[in-house]
Amino acid sequence: MSELAAVEADIAELTQAARTKKITVSTLLQLLPDLERRRDELKLERGRFNKERQQAESLTADIGEDFRVLPIERQQALILHSLSAVLIHPAGRGRRKFDPSLIEPVWR
Repeated sequence: MSELAAVEADIAELTQAARTKKITVSTLLQLLPDLERRRDELKLERGRFNKERQQAESLTADIGEDFRVLPIERQQALILHSLSAVLIHPAGRGRRKFDPSLIEPVWR
């Protein structure tokens, strides 16, 4: 049983106990706010996790397509997701011409 399901079950149990007069409404009102806060935190966490997973799935789905036909914004998103750093190696002393071989991408 997930933590969210356990918290929701506890809330339902407390509510039922108050209905059947096993606990007072006063006790219910003391115990319920912490459980509801924890439930809301877990739902928010689950929502963030699902959003991140969907974004990752959509990024990998685009990689199967021809990269060059994707819109430039999508190409940038794919590169930013896959790239962790860019190393620029020194060109040496004096004025040098631009040398793209001195640029090294570091992929994740």
